Amino acid sequence: MNKYQLMFPASLILMATGFFLGIYGFLAENWFFCVGVGLLISGLLLLGSWITKAHTYICKDCYMRIDVGVAEALLAKPAGSGCRRIYCPKCHHKTVCKSRRISLRRYVF
Repeated sequence: MNKYQLMFPASLILMATGFFLGIYGFLAENWFFCVGVGLLISGLLLLGSWITKAHTYICKDCYMRIDVGVAEALLAKPAGSGCRRIYCPKCHHKTVCKSRRISLRRYVF
C-alpha cells in the first residue's frame, strides 16, 4: 500500500475524531474543542488532497481534462451523478464536468 491509498481512510478517521472531540470539548467547556476543530480541518484538507490525486474532471463541452485544487475539489457544486460544476480554462466559464477516477498505482515508487 502506498501513501495515496491511505489518505482517504485517514481523512475520515481524522474528521470523525475531530467531530467527537469538538462536541466533547464544547459540552465540557475545555480545550478539547480547539483540538477537535484542528483535527476536523486537517481531515478536510487531507480529503481534498486525496480528491485532487485520485480524480480528474473532463469538460462535457470541449472534452478538456481539468485537474482541480484542494479548495475547488471540496467546494465545487455537484451537478448530477459523478459530475461537478468546475471552471473550464478552455471554455472560460463554469461547466458540468464528469469525474474520472485515476489509478493510484502510478504513484507507487
